[in-house]
Amino acid sequence: MTTSHTVLEQKRQMATLSTPIPLRLRAVGWLVHYILPLGWIAMLTGMFWIGDRSLYHKLYYVLVAVPTVAALALHPQQLKALATQPLFLAFIAFSAYMMLTLLWSPTDNHPGSLFKRPLYIGLLLLAAGLIASHSANRFIAATYISALIAVLGALALLGHFLMVELPKGVDRLSGMGAFYNPLLTSHVLGAFAAYWMATTFQSPKKNMALPITCLTILLVAILATGSRTPLVGLLIGFAWLLIGGHPKRGFIGMGLIIAVGVALTFLYPDAVLQRGLSYRPEIWTKVVGMVGERPWLGLGYDAPIKLNIPGVAEILSDPHNIELAVLYEGGIVGLLLWVVLYATALVFCWRFRSEPYINLAGTWLAFGFGAGLTEGAAFLSRPKEHWLLIWLPIAFIYGLRVTRMDRRAPARASKNSCEEDEPSSKFIKRG
Repeated sequence: MTTSHTVLEQKRQMATLSTPIPLRLRAVGWLVHYILPLGWIAMLTGMFWIGDRSLYHKLYYVLVAVPTVAALALHPQQLKALATQPLFLAFIAFSAYMMLTLLWSPTDNHPGSLFKRPLYIGLLLLAAGLIASHSANRFIAATYISALIAVLGALALLGHFLMVELPKGVDRLSGMGAFYNPLLTSHVLGAFAAYWMATTFQSPKKNMALPITCLTILLVAILATGSRTPLVGLLIGFAWLLIGGHPKRGFIGMGLIIAVGVALTFLYPDAVLQRGLSYRPEIWTKVVGMVGERPWLGLGYDAPIKLNIPGVAEILSDPHNIELAVLYEGGIVGLLLWVVLYATALVFCWRFRSEPYINLAGTWLAFGFGAGLTEGAAFLSRPKEHWLLIWLPIAFIYGLRVTRMDRRAPARASKNSCEEDEPSSKFIKRG
């Protein structure tokens, strides 16, 4: 009886293994294992090599948006697991509220165009979740490859600056191709500096040469931009690493940051001494006063802002603080939802900070938050530099969270081995 049962079980398993995988699921596997990882790399590094900003947007559409929609359409059962993650729900809540504020926003842009922006970001999150749930190693490897490409890109920017721009009298690295502004360029460089800073902290001593070299190159490039914003972000990221349990290596990071600060002071005194606080307190005070017009609900998403600051010739249209921009447009309600979004991501990173890539993700997000305290306003936008401060680190955390939840989920393959999608589940998760 037992032998007969064993033989039947073996035959059932053999039949399951020999079941051909449906063509649509093969297509899903191809999209998720090859196209979407390429899209993830393109979003992280595209500005270094794409040459034209409009092409960077096209990269997103071709390599992220369309493949994500196709993968979900071909295998819609994936959507429920991805869309019910707490971080994704927090994003949906924030985005839905900001879209609701369009009812009273005096924006000059067409609502249809503005509705697309959270859709772009939502598809980025889902793309990260798809890659990570199907192959966590591939997701992490694509991020690592992107960080290496960014270092090579930083070297190219530095070479162009030293050989072409500096001899012409240009005193700040702006970049080339899709890069055109020192501040925006520093956002991208700073994001990868945060990556390599976390890697330096967490690498064994014998493997520290590469991350220290990469971090140094990026810090030199940031120094050449003359921007202080990424330094603020790196200090916040550095604090995250220290609090998270790396005090022994804190002195290395602190030494590097102090060295950069001293070098910036001597090489670019205008960037630190003469520019002072760049009217930030006056700008922030003015914005907070404007928020008083509608403190709870805000003035509405994409509401224009005009700031006339004494001593500044032009009218400013940027609060130079992402959180103040959220408060201005979404009010206290919007800011609370924004805090919930960040808290959901950071609590996850804190709970599992012993896992290197989760701690790295927390450092990256902390950097972006810190950098956003002194610069920026585009918290919901099309693909651009600000994505490396906000949405790409959140997408990375989201992907890691999906991976961790998948590891904890009980295996159900043997229970439903005869269902059509079960073989595909094995195929997809195999990585």
